[in-house]
Amino acid sequence: MNVNEPMFSFGTTKHRSASISLGDINNDGKIDAIIANGRHWSETNYIFYNSGKGFNVMRPLDDLSSTSYAAELVDLDNDGDLDIVEINDNAPHRIYLNNGSGRFTFHSEVGAVSNARNIALGDLDNNGFIDFIITNRGGQNMICYNNGKLKFDCVKLQTKQNSTIDIAICDLNGDSLLDLVLANRDNVPNEIFINHGNREFEKKLDFGTGTFETRAVGVADMNNDGILDIVTGNINAANIIYFGSTKFTFKDTLAFGGKDIDTYSIALADFNKDGFMDIVTGNYHKPNTVFINQNGNTFEEINLTERSSGTYSVTIGDINSDGWIDIAIANSDDFNLYYLNIFKNE
Repeated sequence: MNVNEPMFSFGTTKHRSASISLGDINNDGKIDAIIANGRHWSETNYIFYNSGKGFNVMRPLDDLSSTSYAAELVDLDNDGDLDIVEINDNAPHRIYLNNGSGRFTFHSEVGAVSNARNIALGDLDNNGFIDFIITNRGGQNMICYNNGKLKFDCVKLQTKQNSTIDIAICDLNGDSLLDLVLANRDNVPNEIFINHGNREFEKKLDFGTGTFETRAVGVADMNNDGILDIVTGNINAANIIYFGSTKFTFKDTLAFGGKDIDTYSIALADFNKDGFMDIVTGNYHKPNTVFINQNGNTFEEINLTERSSGTYSVTIGDINSDGWIDIAIANSDDFNLYYLNIFKNE
C-alpha cells in the first residue's frame, strides 16, 4: 500500500534544497510553499503559489543568491500575514516582510553570521510575539527574541560549542512555557533545556548517545497517555521514540525504521485520522517512509515510493484543501516533491 499518491514536483529544476515551509502566503485560503536552496553553495530561494490545481506559479524570493539551510514562514509583526526568516550558512540571516498579498520585501539582517543549519519558531518569552532559535553546527545556538516592532534581541543559548542540527519547541513540563529539545550530531548527545521564564533556560538532561548522530527531532504524544514523547531521526542507529513519564524521564524507548534508514528530517501527524500520531521520515538516499501508528507501540512501515533521493527536509500540510494531511519534501540535487494523502479513499 502506498500512503501518499499521486506524487508531484515543485517546478522542473533540480536544486540543492535544504528545507521547505508551508503556509498560506497570499491569504487566498490555499497552502503555498517556500523552498530554501543552496546550503554551502549560493542559489536562489523560491516561493511556490498554490492555484488550487498545483504549485504552478513560482517566483524568486529576491534577486540575491543565498547559502540557505532554512526559510520559514511566520507572522513576525502580528499583522495577520506570513513573513519569512531566511537562515544561511556563513552569511547574514535575513527577514522578509509580506505586503499582505504574498509579495515580500527585504527588511533586515538578524543575528550573527554562523554555521547555521536550522530554525525553530515559538513565543519563548510569552510576550505575544514569535521568537526563533537558530541551530549552529560547531557554534553556539542562538535565540532571537522578538520584542515587537521587528526588533530582535539575539543571545546564545549556551556557552559551549555545539553541533545542533534540529530543535523541537514544546511545553514538556506543563508550565505554559516552551522548552527546547535539541538534536545533535558529531558525537554530541541530544539535550533538553527547560524554560524558567524571564528568558532563562536550564539544561535539564541529555538523552541518546552522540554515536547515534541524530539529525532530526519531533515531539508529540505518540501513545496517547497524555504525556509528550520525543521522536528522533538518526544516521548511525535506528530512529527512536523516547516515551515521556510523569517523572520527566525518557527511559522507555522504541526503535523503528532500522539502523540504515539515514533519517535527516521528521514530521508528525495523524495521516489516517485514527487518533494516533504517525511519523514521516525524510531519508538521505533511501526511500522516504511513513510509519502508521497502530497502538502507540507498533508501527506499519510504508515507503512513499521506492524512489530514493537526497532528502533534507520533510513537512506536512493540507495542500489540496481536502481535510487530509499531505507531505512535502525538499531534496538536494533532485526534484522537490509533494504527495497527496489518499487514506480518504480506503
